[in-house]
Amino acid sequence: MANINPIRFGVTGNSYYKQDSEKDLAKTPAKEQKAAEKQHKQLGSNEVLGYLSAQNADLIPVKAQKTLDVSKYVTKEQEARIAAFVKGYEADYAEAFNIAANEFPEISEKAAGDLALAYINASY
Repeated sequence: MANINPIRFGVTGNSYYKQDSEKDLAKTPAKEQKAAEKQHKQLGSNEVLGYLSAQNADLIPVKAQKTLDVSKYVTKEQEARIAAFVKGYEADYAEAFNIAANEFPEISEKAAGDLALAYINASY
């Protein structure tokens, strides 16, 4: 086994075992005082949640100021084809949703919607 050189790892008497000086002793109480000043009042969870909900109350929804001009990107024929596809997709979703709701009467709306989407995604 090789000898371990303590100087290689920075473990020497001067750097690892630092001797306390008067300057270091004078600085130590100041650090402790700053730490004591930074302590905050402990709040309950209801106070925190109340504060957070009050912060969200100030949010104002942003209205879209720009409208999309579809004619810049697609032709009239493409627009009509896409519109027909979307209407067909919505009709298929509604039909699949109704089938799921009728087949499982106690199913939630979200679960019926998930089943309808799974059926449509598998078929498209």
